[in-house]
Amino acid sequence: MNTSRQLKKLFQAFKERNDDAFYKAAEALIADELAANHHSLAQELQQTLGRRELKQITHNGLKLIPKDRRSGEELVILEEISIDSTKIVFNPETEAKIVRVLDEHRKRHQLGKYGYLPKTKLLFWGPPGCGKTFTAKYLAYELGIPIAVLRLSAVISSFLGDTASHLQRVFNLANTTPMVLLLDEVDAVGKNRDDPNDVGELKRVVNSLLQAMDSVDSSKSIIIAASNHQYLIDPALWRRFDDLIEFPLPSKMEREIYLQRILNGVHFDGSIEYIAKNMSSLSYADIEHITVEAIKTMILEDRERLQSQDISEQLKAFTKATSEAKIKNRTIYYPKMQQTSEE
Repeated sequence: MNTSRQLKKLFQAFKERNDDAFYKAAEALIADELAANHHSLAQELQQTLGRRELKQITHNGLKLIPKDRRSGEELVILEEISIDSTKIVFNPETEAKIVRVLDEHRKRHQLGKYGYLPKTKLLFWGPPGCGKTFTAKYLAYELGIPIAVLRLSAVISSFLGDTASHLQRVFNLANTTPMVLLLDEVDAVGKNRDDPNDVGELKRVVNSLLQAMDSVDSSKSIIIAASNHQYLIDPALWRRFDDLIEFPLPSKMEREIYLQRILNGVHFDGSIEYIAKNMSSLSYADIEHITVEAIKTMILEDRERLQSQDISEQLKAFTKATSEAKIKNRTIYYPKMQQTSEE
């Protein structure tokens, strides 16, 4: 019944020569076929419709954002790209791989002459706060394309078949419009199918993700999966990536460089080397949080110079807070585990 309505809209738009309405009706028709699990037909219709890069009236640069047909929630979030590249600090191995990705995309026509494509599927892995999401935005900024972040809460559905449909529609968007598509916390949908604790629906979700990954054939879009728990990812998904890029915790030298960039323009009476040494095992996000809090304290106290002690005090407060959070987590979960074993 819904398909009949979309067909009427399609023909009406054609009659009125309304390109905007025609494409809306066509995409809605394709979405209906995907929802009915007619993936092959939907893909053929999308290819027939063409790869016209649609421009939206709004500022986000895209016209048709796929939505959950039941709730109306958008399946991706389009983000404004504003990157301060001066604050990016990579270790040599990570930097070399990121530079290579950019080089391949900027010279994709040269690669194409020899029958090769640039890397389009990347796995970013490492601890939280070490630059995975930031680097995805940086790549989009450098290549002049938008970034779309997959909304797991909207994509994963309790209705059988909807999750697969949602994933396919999101990947179809990446096929038709150049973008960086970020699958943050991909281990939530790409978890190892051999895990005995998982239900059958999750296995179907992983299979759907694999199929969606295989359907990507655009050399202008980049699919980036980011994970803090990369070893939970299904082995078959690992093999879909063109490159695996690690984002480790910063070394002492990298912490020093990052602190220098954060403190640029701030009068600092202290040793950056000493502070960096005491920030061992912290991520870039942690370092920025602690340092910015110290700078704000200086400003609020009407001082013009930042002292080492300011940062040290914030570091102590941060360490205490994270330790208490870990203890609280153990208090919450351990009694439940003990109760289960006694039962």
